[in-house]
Amino acid sequence: MKNLLYIFLFTLVSCASSQINKIDNSDLTGTWHWTNTDGGFGNHIHKTPEKLGKSIQLTLLKNYQFSISENGVVVSKGTYSLAMKKSIYTHQQERFIQLSNDQQYPGIVLSGIIRLQKPDVLEISDNNYDGLGSTFARAK
Repeated sequence: MKNLLYIFLFTLVSCASSQINKIDNSDLTGTWHWTNTDGGFGNHIHKTPEKLGKSIQLTLLKNYQFSISENGVVVSKGTYSLAMKKSIYTHQQERFIQLSNDQQYPGIVLSGIIRLQKPDVLEISDNNYDGLGSTFARAK
């Protein structure tokens, strides 16, 4: 009986601690349309869906799953994590998104400092000097 109590308490503490360590993602969940990527050395990179000829969507789910769609077709999916890292821009701890297996999409920043500029505008910056940042608009 005593062993059952220990197992129950261990399970309860394990589940509680794993949920406490999750960084809130409720404001990030939804489907986001990529609008542009800018930056680079001397701010020479400027990419848009029109220039690439592709419509890209990033979907972030509450259960920390993501998918990337190109022209309406899912091309990648997996999990993502959020951690707190020091931003080179604000010198403060900010949320940092990392996609599983370091998923990448050419011309779009998908891992880095993630923040909402407005409720419907999401930015992901690679947190590098002379780096890149991508902007996304929330799907209506």
